[in-house]
Amino acid sequence: MTSPILDLAGVTLDVNHLPRAARYYAQLFGLTLETLDDERGVATLRVNDHQTLTLWRPTTRTHPDDTLAPLRARGASHLHYAWQVHQDDLDACKATLDAHGVPWQAINLGTDDHPDVGLYFLDPCGHGLELRGVNPDDERRPFLPVRPVPRPTWALPILGLREVALAFEDYAAMKTRLPRAYGFAFAKEQDGRDFAQFTLGPSAEEDGNGTPRRWLYAWDPQIGLADMPGGDHATVSFYADVPDVTRRVQAEGLPHVTLPGGALAARDPDGHVFVFHPAPARP
Repeated sequence: MTSPILDLAGVTLDVNHLPRAARYYAQLFGLTLETLDDERGVATLRVNDHQTLTLWRPTTRTHPDDTLAPLRARGASHLHYAWQVHQDDLDACKATLDAHGVPWQAINLGTDDHPDVGLYFLDPCGHGLELRGVNPDDERRPFLPVRPVPRPTWALPILGLREVALAFEDYAAMKTRLPRAYGFAFAKEQDGRDFAQFTLGPSAEEDGNGTPRRWLYAWDPQIGLADMPGGDHATVSFYADVPDVTRRVQAEGLPHVTLPGGALAARDPDGHVFVFHPAPARP
């Protein structure tokens, strides 16, 4: 089966203090603040040409996005997600985190002979962040290539979003539903944990060792590496073959809405909302 899911487009986070969260990501990550509407409780930051980070502050009787309100979409709580940096920039990232007073820990996800180090830390709203080194010249190329993005000298040299990790109460149902109802490409399951990896691309690939490919991780409610849980009630955006995903969502009988620009949003039974955008022109 060829997956209709092409790449990762964006992540939406719940935050308890919108201006502070927006300032954190603008200053530490060097992201461009595109919108900040304190009244509606929403901010949008530009990650690169094709990815965004959205911040929502929950407010009673108000929804920050009218188009997603019918699906009761929310920003993710305590989300673990990862950023791509060039594998040669990890030491510089450590120095930048130290300069900003951000505590971090390094975990080797590879082996002593072939290290694959991630840097883990928390944002001010309790989300679990990871910096993961990638090799942009690796043959495992994503739909949207990894390219350098100019950042201020004081900011982390972020290339883009790498992965999101979501919690699912019914793990067994999730493993069959995600490929069937949306077309996600199941890559592998970890030994000893209810932890499934889905490649965001046309077919399953091996993770790690500098791959620039992007990922969806899905596990039961558990505490993962660096004491970080998966996110609840997340809103995550992808690039996809939208007509293909639409047929799957309709066959599954999932609540969904059509969005401007030919996009589709669907509510998963575990409370996550997935937004699928038509693929942009490849650079």
